[in-house]
Amino acid sequence: MNKKNKVLLSAVGLVLLSGIAATSSTFAWFTTVRTASINYTEATVTSASGNLVVAYKSSQNTVTGNTVDNVTTITGANSITDISGDGKTFYKPVWAVPTTTASVINTVSTADGFYVDFTVTVSRDNTLAQNGFKVYLGAGTEIVGKTDSANQTLNDSVVPATRLAVLGSDGEVVLRWAPVAETSPEYLVAGTGAYGTTTHQVQADSALKTGAITTETTTAAADAAGYLVAELASGTLASTDLTFRIWIEGEDAQTVNAIIGGVFNVNIALYALEVVA
Repeated sequence: MNKKNKVLLSAVGLVLLSGIAATSSTFAWFTTVRTASINYTEATVTSASGNLVVAYKSSQNTVTGNTVDNVTTITGANSITDISGDGKTFYKPVWAVPTTTASVINTVSTADGFYVDFTVTVSRDNTLAQNGFKVYLGAGTEIVGKTDSANQTLNDSVVPATRLAVLGSDGEVVLRWAPVAETSPEYLVAGTGAYGTTTHQVQADSALKTGAITTETTTAAADAAGYLVAELASGTLASTDLTFRIWIEGEDAQTVNAIIGGVFNVNIALYALEVVA
């Protein structure tokens, strides 16, 4: 690989299916609590070209995954519901009466029933002497309403409430992204004052990236865009793990009962640029 800034494409596809229909509400968070859910069935991870290799590693969900000819397929059936957090730690209120008051806010301790989680290993297979890669989220990364003429409006209405987080091999959040621009995004953290509790508070999400993602042709432009998720350094056949998590953010103003039953698709596109000394 001897061309500068060669773009190496990979893609992750994830399908999330509908949950139980409910009546509308103007209050953020599903007020039907755990009966409001969305399911996912399959994710496909493909390394399209070049020396960037993507392979399934594991999931916190009850799923199966395998890689054949550099194409990874993840299958399973999990319901998820509205939660709030930074992509690493999530919380779920238990609503009292009225619904704007929480009797308790629990820490979410499992992925099943709450969010989608899977980990892939990304690596480069060029020789030790060649340059390293920087790996980015690129164009083609999207969360969209599933195409369905009978339910398109409902499906599209789910999208603004979704979030995607990328975590590095150390378990820390590298990137948090929403597909639709947010005016004042927030999420729950430990503290005081949220929904009548003394255990949690709402925090502004100043790090959230939003809107369409582009693929750049130079590392300078790609770094400036802010979607770097990993670096595979030169001098070694480097690899690292990336975990992807997708959830319905309860603090989003669009997380209301009216969106329950919608169907949305997630596609994650990775690309790598060669780091030239």
